[in-house]
Amino acid sequence: MFVNGRRGGPSAGGDPREATGENRNRRQNGQNLGRHEAGSDDERDAAAASTRSDHPRSPSPWRISLSTAARGLRLALTAVLALVLSYTAVGAAPVAAATSSPIAGLTLINDVSRRPVLGVSPILDGTVVDLTRLANRHLSIRADLVDGATAGSLRFTLTGAKGTSWTRTESVAPYFLCNDYVDCPLLATADTYTLTVQAYTGTNATAATLGTASTIRFTISATAVASTAIDVLFVGNSLIGTATASTGQDTPRVLQSMAAATGRTVTVTEVIHFGNTLAQTWNAGEVAAAVNGTKKYDYVVLQEYSSLVATDLPAASSTLVGTYAPAVAKVLKPAGKVVLFKNWATVDPAPFPSRAAYVAALDKNYATLAARLTLPGIVAPVSDTFEPLIAANGTSYLIVADGKHPHGRAIYLNAATLYGILFRTSPRPVPNLYVDSDTTTAPALRDAAATAIGY
Repeated sequence: MFVNGRRGGPSAGGDPREATGENRNRRQNGQNLGRHEAGSDDERDAAAASTRSDHPRSPSPWRISLSTAARGLRLALTAVLALVLSYTAVGAAPVAAATSSPIAGLTLINDVSRRPVLGVSPILDGTVVDLTRLANRHLSIRADLVDGATAGSLRFTLTGAKGTSWTRTESVAPYFLCNDYVDCPLLATADTYTLTVQAYTGTNATAATLGTASTIRFTISATAVASTAIDVLFVGNSLIGTATASTGQDTPRVLQSMAAATGRTVTVTEVIHFGNTLAQTWNAGEVAAAVNGTKKYDYVVLQEYSSLVATDLPAASSTLVGTYAPAVAKVLKPAGKVVLFKNWATVDPAPFPSRAAYVAALDKNYATLAARLTLPGIVAPVSDTFEPLIAANGTSYLIVADGKHPHGRAIYLNAATLYGILFRTSPRPVPNLYVDSDTTTAPALRDAAATAIGY
């Protein structure tokens, strides 16, 4: 659902004026609930403001002069306190962290492309894998550990309702159900499966178990599964809010057009403020109405300020884990997921020495963010789709003259990438829509999106 209306800001399609214009705040369902004159060229200042530390200084230690008697009393009290604490420690129950599973998630892998099949991944309890939507049936499952966790080995036990089973122990990361990028025949066989993964401190499933086992139940279907309508919340800035010059649609609205053209339905809620970091949009109270619990979402797409994740991971992590995650957890539907929109590198790579270094920082830091997120999460590989196309056609093919914002082709590419993730299917059949000047451009963009998301 979308309430018609345009806000100022860059449009896309090749005109140098696309990067100019006033910025407005558009909130839930496209309603313009406020207007902000800080332009998208001010994003760097916005990022600096959001990452500035305003923590109060710690007070100086107290200095207290004690008499000899007072010192004696203090020593006696310290001894009693130590005795009490030692007793409490002995009788205390183990903390949750000691018994929780170190397994962050389970990822379905396309063994041909060696990429995660996004949307289906991470595999959650109750997931249905529709084989008719996948690029092939060369599939495996990889277990991923939580950020900072280590294990000596992982033991996989896969059991099918029809009596089939498979057991394997993996002692070296990455941890695969059927060895690294080796096809698992059962994953191409229709059935309902239970997969249990147990971590151990020693190799070859020896020594002590490490936390509790992670168990999920999922179904492999060889027949087409009907697509259901989905609800999606988008929170971001001009990188997803920029409109195409030809249709006036931003990324979420192009996604809606793709869905409608293929017989699918997506209801979109937008909280878009040009020039903002996610922290600034949150602190301004603009996200509150979208996460107050009156509406639930299948996906929440979070798009951070262009360079923040690459240049200031602690700030981005604090915003995601400390601010958004607790609120989003309350509004996700069962099996709902968070989608981290992986921004592309700007034309000017500063402060990095090269574009390659910028892209490497994006790859590393978005992976770290996803590992720190305690909710089921997906990194939408938008940056990954850009690089091969830029290498072949130059930056101006996807990025307008300001060196940051998306061209109309890039908006189409981004929408196609999200379409594949959200509907768990290849975006290759999507129509050309407004990218129809020739017969090759739009299909090439869709192919880049499909490849990046494992289809």
